[in-house]
Amino acid sequence: MSKNSNIVQLAPFLMSSVPKSGTHLLHQVLNGMPNLTNDINNMEKKFFIDHHVKDINIFKDHFYRLAQLQPNEFGVGHMFHSDVYASMLSKLNLKHVFIFRDPRDVLVSLSYFIPNKWNEHPLYNEFNHNLTVPKERMITLIQGIKDCWPNFDDWNRPFYNWITDSNTLAISFEDLMLSNESRYKTITKVVQYLWGDTTPIIPFEKMVPIMVANINPSESNTFRKGKIGSWREEFDNEIKEKFKEVAGNLLIDAGYETDNNW
Repeated sequence: MSKNSNIVQLAPFLMSSVPKSGTHLLHQVLNGMPNLTNDINNMEKKFFIDHHVKDINIFKDHFYRLAQLQPNEFGVGHMFHSDVYASMLSKLNLKHVFIFRDPRDVLVSLSYFIPNKWNEHPLYNEFNHNLTVPKERMITLIQGIKDCWPNFDDWNRPFYNWITDSNTLAISFEDLMLSNESRYKTITKVVQYLWGDTTPIIPFEKMVPIMVANINPSESNTFRKGKIGSWREEFDNEIKEKFKEVAGNLLIDAGYETDNNW
């Protein structure tokens, strides 16, 4: 923009995801917006809650750091949905973009990511020394281990509950990956939501291609395949039945199936 132009700034906002659902993909898309920035390695702008909070100080810390976000900045995180967190975002007048993915593909991705890169995960050693076969890991993640890790529905559902939050824009990983048309349509929806009634720095039809061009999977150290429907290559009948038993309703509630006949 020229020095004589009015400097248009975007209000700060929060981006979150279900873990292993395209966090870095959406982060790259958003960072492609002109003048918008988030350093994904800056812990002050990262917000993680993957358990049911009993210590109110965790919420207080998030509230304080969210309030420090400046125009043209955004925070990144994985947070369980709760009435408290939703209320915090409302009080701060922060918009929230949330990305989710087919839970079956999330399971597959976690079964590889935990032993390879998530060394702080409670199952990291177990997956590297005892449960070394992907099927064993997936069944363990589905069923959970008492006093160690919750079952798949118990741990993932609180993330997916953001889908129905009235003040959140929820998009799916599949929306961004299915086709170029779907990707452009979804990103257009995101920029329209974020800019609202504010006139953007450049027209949306020019902004969206710039954001698309910023996608570079090779720059994400957590990226593995990023495929849609990779669970079909990994699930056998036993995994299918165990998943349906524990998390079949999560698939239905997230809109990926209408029943358990898949």
